[in-house]
Amino acid sequence: MLGDTQGSLVWRVIERFYRSRRAFFSLHDRYEEVVQSYVEKLDQPREEIRLSPRELVELLSNQDLEVLRDEYLVPLKEVCHRLFRTEDSTDFIDRLVNDIFHELSILKEEHYNVLTYGTDSIGGAVPGRDLLLEQKAVLDEVHSMFPQKVHRIAHLYDVATTALEALMHRWKADPVLIRSLYLHRDRFVAQANEDGLDHFYRLMYGPENPWEGYLVVGDSFLASGFASQAIGAYNDGEACLADSGLDSSLREEIADRFQSSRSRAEKVLESSSIDDLSD
Repeated sequence: MLGDTQGSLVWRVIERFYRSRRAFFSLHDRYEEVVQSYVEKLDQPREEIRLSPRELVELLSNQDLEVLRDEYLVPLKEVCHRLFRTEDSTDFIDRLVNDIFHELSILKEEHYNVLTYGTDSIGGAVPGRDLLLEQKAVLDEVHSMFPQKVHRIAHLYDVATTALEALMHRWKADPVLIRSLYLHRDRFVAQANEDGLDHFYRLMYGPENPWEGYLVVGDSFLASGFASQAIGAYNDGEACLADSGLDSSLREEIADRFQSSRSRAEKVLESSSIDDLSD
């Protein structure tokens, strides 16, 4: 089992990855919506559309790109290095995150080029240079670069998601991870996948056994004296079990385990309450 330090790194990788993924796809979806609006408005294939510098700039937000890079990807990249890198090797997910960071940095630089160089009109003249021709070359490059990079980053995130989720079963007994996922079940965990916490528990305990995650995390809470949190996990686990496709006899057997565990937690909670009153 991973030690506490590694466990906290695992949690930070997972949290930062899914938060960065959500931030990117928010940017990606807006980009696609704006591009599609031009396709419909101009009645042209997107590959043939040529936008003005102002319209190109508005496809993306420089501030959003900067936030994604500095507040999401930089911390994610750093913690991936700490968790996965050794002197002579690393994990695939670490390389993918590094690629996402570099592709996003290039995209941001290209967007900045349009902001600073691709103005609607270029005044003045510079001997020996055709500024209008240079501007056209920059804008032509950006017209192909923007979709190339946006779609490339989306692909890398999809591959990285698969790679990270393939590792989840390794950490199914780590107390930092299992507790943190449960405690964040109504926050970023719910936003990471439409099945929320059950999605992660299927990855960790098997596609037919998401209920097991609630039992494990409940036992972990109880072992540390957090009886009320344990009871909540057991209750959530019973609800998950009721929706499972297990046959009735096996479901009843597992339900008995939940009830037994909850009874132990209730006794601990009752004892704790009595001690509080005696104080």
